[in-house]
Amino acid sequence: MGQCGINSSIEEIHSFRKCHIAGFGMHSAASKKASSGPPTKKSKLAAAAASADPVEIVQVSCGEQFSVALSSKGHLYSAGSGEFGQLGNGATGEHFVTANKLAFDNATKFERRALFCDQDSGKDVNANTAIVPLPDSSEIVIRSIACGKNHSIALEAPTQPGTAPRLFTWGCGDYGCLGHGKQADEYFPRLISTFSEQKALFLSNAPRKVTAGAQCGMVLTEMGHVYYWGRHRPVGEATMRPTLVDALANNSHVIVSVSGGNQTLVCATKNGSTVAWGNGTHGELGFGPTQKSSSKPIFVEALDMCRVSQVACGYGHTLYLVQHADAEDKAAVSKLKSLECQGLDGFIHATASMASCDADEDDGKKSTKKGRSKKK
Repeated sequence: MGQCGINSSIEEIHSFRKCHIAGFGMHSAASKKASSGPPTKKSKLAAAAASADPVEIVQVSCGEQFSVALSSKGHLYSAGSGEFGQLGNGATGEHFVTANKLAFDNATKFERRALFCDQDSGKDVNANTAIVPLPDSSEIVIRSIACGKNHSIALEAPTQPGTAPRLFTWGCGDYGCLGHGKQADEYFPRLISTFSEQKALFLSNAPRKVTAGAQCGMVLTEMGHVYYWGRHRPVGEATMRPTLVDALANNSHVIVSVSGGNQTLVCATKNGSTVAWGNGTHGELGFGPTQKSSSKPIFVEALDMCRVSQVACGYGHTLYLVQHADAEDKAAVSKLKSLECQGLDGFIHATASMASCDADEDDGKKSTKKGRSKKK
């Protein structure tokens, strides 16, 4: 599908490859070809790409068959499948390969997405929403990105005083996971109306980070509140617009990290409490062997008093980054159960030996290279 962005649609990649960004990293041959004949429109574009500043990627996020990247300038790039509009380029590229087989246009390298649409009117949830580009689309700077299974979320960076950052979603709209109040796919990043309509509220409690589960989205604000939309359990109604998780806010929980998995949600608080809810059939909620689900947030007792600085939910597991800074942190961590370590000594020794051999081999290769010697 091209979701690795290596300018190829091969099914499997078994070694690290450098990602390609459209217009960058491949201009050497193009610039040489352009210089061999009279200037054309194509050669001028190639020359412009060759002289442009390189793109520095600072954040990436992956969906099921697509990827989104964020540059240091706050620009969005995407690659992979465009079946549900998750590339944000305005189309799915749906076409017939054979008489009864559909296919979609994919992006095999990262391409910039610079068109952002205004919010929907909200008058008719069944009507197709008009594409009305925001006047400042080309000037929008993104701060945080997140990908669900087939949808994406982007949070604008703080701009001028007196304005709250804007939130955009696009891709598959099943179960309200885009937060627009309707089940409709969006092919361009579209502004979520909830945050702009309640501008006064979010001026003092602005969104600062976004995260996504498989079919839901969440926003963490400056005051540690969490807003949720979509659906993370196979039962129950979907939340069609961003809604405050009042079970946390009303109990004075200040959230520092939040994450969503396939059917789970986990929040870590500032005072050393961790709460989770959803369906954890593989034990990913951390409630123990007897409880595998919860419709409401409840405490993860095994992590009591552990200060979690970051949590990450997968499709069948959860990882926590726990602080180990002072005596209180160390005492809390010491109560946690440890994985079996038997047999790891041999693995560690073998890995160290392989690393040593690789280093010796690299040194041998370096000694045969020509070049300027190092100054003593």
